[in-house]
Amino acid sequence: MMKFYSIYYPNFDTKAFVDMLEKFGLEKERKIRTFSKGMKRQVAVICGVCANTKYLFCDETFDGLDPVMRQAIKSIFARELSRRQMTPIIASHNMRELEDICDCVGLLHKGGVLFAKDLEDMKYNLHKFQVVFKNEEDVDIAFAGFEILQKEKRGSLYTVVARGGNQGMIQQVESLNPVFCEVLPLSLEEIFIIETEVVGYDIHKIIS
Repeated sequence: MMKFYSIYYPNFDTKAFVDMLEKFGLEKERKIRTFSKGMKRQVAVICGVCANTKYLFCDETFDGLDPVMRQAIKSIFARELSRRQMTPIIASHNMRELEDICDCVGLLHKGGVLFAKDLEDMKYNLHKFQVVFKNEEDVDIAFAGFEILQKEKRGSLYTVVARGGNQGMIQQVESLNPVFCEVLPLSLEEIFIIETEVVGYDIHKIIS
């Protein structure tokens, strides 16, 4: 693999390649076809990083890796980002893994980009509330001026996901003296589901 990559990537770092193989406990002379799925993933990442390209395209990079190896790969990406401004572009179905290392996320659907946004902006502008009011009409008043993306009711408890400024929304909700009010964190997976529903890709149509 080292010789093959050196042909196509003039800046391939052979010293770093050998060093990383040793650190990962991978035998240099062993045939790749004899490696496990996780070991093959490790070799692929090592080859990609040592190619010293500006961009590193990764497809399901963390699939087949145990938690220790996943963290090791994330650390390598972080180091290369800091050392030489490498940009990893990662395609994955595992939202949790992306949340740890990505600052910009996008959703591909039917051959196109459904949306692409800064992760922090997405988290800052989307808020999930669980509230109980004495008067039910106060729910709509509480979120007036903000874009309500989801609203569900179970008994007297409303779960509302809305888009807008965090502090302003909290102050407006609390100004109506709710019986109960809690702001819940949204995972990247929840954000993706909400954003896809906004653009018309409704999961409920699939499972109904």
